[in-house]
Amino acid sequence: MMQQKKILIVEDEGVVALSLQSLLTKMGYTIVGTAITGDEAITLAREKHPDVILMDIHIKGSLDGIQTTEKINEFSDVPVIFLTAYADDETVSRALKTRSHSYLVKPVNQRELYSNIEFAIYKRRLHDRIGTSRENLELFLTKIKDAGFILDLRNRIVFSNPGAEVLTGYKVEEMTGMNFFDLMNLAPSRRGDAGDETIQKIITLEAIDYLPPVATFSTRSGKRRTGCIRTGLVREDNEEHKNILILVSEVDPADFS
Repeated sequence: MMQQKKILIVEDEGVVALSLQSLLTKMGYTIVGTAITGDEAITLAREKHPDVILMDIHIKGSLDGIQTTEKINEFSDVPVIFLTAYADDETVSRALKTRSHSYLVKPVNQRELYSNIEFAIYKRRLHDRIGTSRENLELFLTKIKDAGFILDLRNRIVFSNPGAEVLTGYKVEEMTGMNFFDLMNLAPSRRGDAGDETIQKIITLEAIDYLPPVATFSTRSGKRRTGCIRTGLVREDNEEHKNILILVSEVDPADFS
């Protein structure tokens, strides 16, 4: 599971917009906003940085979908997929001049919509040549046996890998959004107890969630297991640290008795 892909919907028909939002959410995309005018779409594109924009050509306001896309192109290279109830030659010609990714005729076919979104994102990333450091990290985690978790600064799981499914018994979708400490119910093993006096005193203050190097944890079935825990800060491309990486490797508790 890679970093969630963000979609901006620009559609002035409420029923159609809600239908698209429901469909895209079920596909696993994150909807960062719904705009009904060109001006709203431009503002949301600036603020939310979507991966793809679904743009109805005929929308309310002073700008139609094509003119809105031209404005967005001035500050962003986000791919735009046009939606239209009809595709006459003049409209298609205008759309092509905006360097949009593609256009789909309503009602939109689910499989066609999905393939167009995924290909648009792929082309953009290919153009950038490499993924972001975060995406590269997530891709690496999908290939290792250790259980890998990425947490936000509130201890909520924003990413987990197949190894985490095997270790905990929970599916990736179930773990997303859960508090890591509630999920794992961690308890230091004897070897993992904090020996440093300062750390011991800090723990008694109940001001931190301590991650011992070796701990026992709970699985979905209620079974207790022992794991070696390693942590790190995830560096974003802008050098900020907004997430925590946790790797858990199951070990034989006899080794720490």
